[in-house]
Amino acid sequence: MAALYRKYRPQTFAEVVGQEAVVRTLTNAIAADQVRQAYLFAGPRGTGKTSLARILAKSLNCAQGPTVTPDGTCHACLAIAAGTSLDVIEMDAASQRGIDDVREIRDRGLLQPVEGRYKVYILDEAHQLTDAAWNALLKLIEEPPPHLVFVFCTTDLSKVLPTVRSRCQTFVFQRPRLQDLLKRLRMIADKEQIQVPDQALALVARAARGSYRDAESTLDQLAAATEDDISVQSVLQLLGTVEEEALFRLCDLVIDRDTAG
Repeated sequence: MAALYRKYRPQTFAEVVGQEAVVRTLTNAIAADQVRQAYLFAGPRGTGKTSLARILAKSLNCAQGPTVTPDGTCHACLAIAAGTSLDVIEMDAASQRGIDDVREIRDRGLLQPVEGRYKVYILDEAHQLTDAAWNALLKLIEEPPPHLVFVFCTTDLSKVLPTVRSRCQTFVFQRPRLQDLLKRLRMIADKEQIQVPDQALALVARAARGSYRDAESTLDQLAAATEDDISVQSVLQLLGTVEEEALFRLCDLVIDRDTAG
């Protein structure tokens, strides 16, 4: 069974929550045929940077595209969603950070796409690339072939070289509001038929500190570990929370605001 955060990963721009400015700018660029060839997605972990990079890749390579509404059913969309596309390459710069790795990107990036319109490179944890690796990429970022798009994802924008930042269109991803995270957890719980009160979900949302992925992983863990309905106490036990009274007050406040708004 797929993990909840994978099962409910956004597949279209419309499904992305909490990054309205980023989505609006990207969809406007696609609609106007003005897509940049180097993007820098910066923000806390679990806020949707890689998911949005994949959606961008689908929009560019969808059989119906380029389009802001990829159909999700064509070969290109299915391959990108499954991580098997020959034209959308994801790399973890934390482990593939050296000059040799980047030279391979540089050499392969010059080749035409195998199946789609664009070859898209998504580099997670891009701030961990070495300076030598970045310098080897600079020329390609500045003067890419028409078919090549880079999306660099980072949790630490300050560690990305200024010479790189100046060559990319940068988007800063925001942590979701607690109420938005709570709504998403409720949606998933209802679809999965997980019985859990709002107070317990609010505790999960608070502990995630703005990470959709962490919140959904915690809900997944609770559902697997709890035979009956998930209770506030079971959440507290899992999270190891000691400041129960303060958290209860916070959760009641979140729920009251959500109901009022």
